Amino acid sequence: MDWVKEQFQEYVTLEFWVDFLQLLLSRSLILAFIILLTWIVLRVRMVVIHRVFAIARLDKKQRETLESLLMSFTRYVIFIIAGLLCLSNIGMDVGPIIAGAGVIGLAVGFGAQTLVKDLITGFFIIFEDQFSVGDYVSINSGEINGTVVSVGLRATKIRTWAQHVVVIQNSEIKISQNFNRERMRAIINVTVPYESDPADIEAAVNAVSHNMVGQMPHLFLLDDKGQVIEPPQLYGITDVENNALGAKYTVVCLVKDEHYWTACNQMRKGLVAELKNLGVQISYPRRIERHDVDRDW
Repeated sequence: MDWVKEQFQEYVTLEFWVDFLQLLLSRSLILAFIILLTWIVLRVRMVVIHRVFAIARLDKKQRETLESLLMSFTRYVIFIIAGLLCLSNIGMDVGPIIAGAGVIGLAVGFGAQTLVKDLITGFFIIFEDQFSVGDYVSINSGEINGTVVSVGLRATKIRTWAQHVVVIQNSEIKISQNFNRERMRAIINVTVPYESDPADIEAAVNAVSHNMVGQMPHLFLLDDKGQVIEPPQLYGITDVENNALGAKYTVVCLVKDEHYWTACNQMRKGLVAELKNLGVQISYPRRIERHDVDRDW
């Protein structure tokens, strides 16, 4: 009983509380300073990274991708360092934590092989510049189609046409088709009845080509002289069976990657209008019934 009384008296002395409050105040100030310093470093690192990539001779999309990756990586590093400083300030020995990180990392590596695969795949996606922020991509043979929002070491975010953001783990990306690599070949197919004159089809394509080159030259790839490299032209008849619908004609042209969808839409719209003016119908499934005249037996 006397021992408990002595211990209790130790905690109610003025000297104990003065020392305790001084210690609490000093460590609180250090914690506040660490938090403030962390915030300042985060802001400075953001400005520095923006300035560095602003003067770098990189493509805009590649610059945005690497900038996003570096911002994410440095944020994790700064938070880890700040956390260790805070633990050290409150009296914890961070030496064993750092030493044990390697062992824990090895154990986690065996148990989280998918995470390791994500990181390795993400590194090669960025290193090989398979796609960048802002690119329109098709993942795994059309399973996911949309614009790349961000590319990280672990996952990639893609915004679909319906504005849904899809997050896919990098290790799940087996096949990626990139629609933004300087040039695209717009390929349009049109099927007309067998009895249609091929000359009419060629005339319709030439009319569409003349109109688009004259009114929308910004859609196409240009040479050093400002001339269209490959305007819309008739590639030829690419199918004559085509499920018995008719002859399939293919029209092709080289366009800038950012105008691929616009060029395809304009070509379809122009072809439909020109074929209609020439009296050529677009083939569609139809059924022909024949009725024999009644005979007297």
